[in-house]
Amino acid sequence: MSKETLTKPLRYAWGYLKEISGENAYDRYLAAHERTHGDKTPMDRGEFYRWRQDEKYNNPGSRCP
Repeated sequence: MSKETLTKPLRYAWGYLKEISGENAYDRYLAAHERTHGDKTPMDRGEFYRWRQDEKYNNPGSRCP
């Protein structure tokens, strides 16, 4: 069995876990920021997660049915 055969499912599972846990949210933010606001400096990782937490707790209607 090749190394690729063994590692491909693990990489897929790791990517899936990062997606559902929100770990890759900053990477998605950077990609979107580059497309839409390439001339402005993006937030650093700490600023992004503080902004995200503030949005979550200051706008509870966005997650309640």
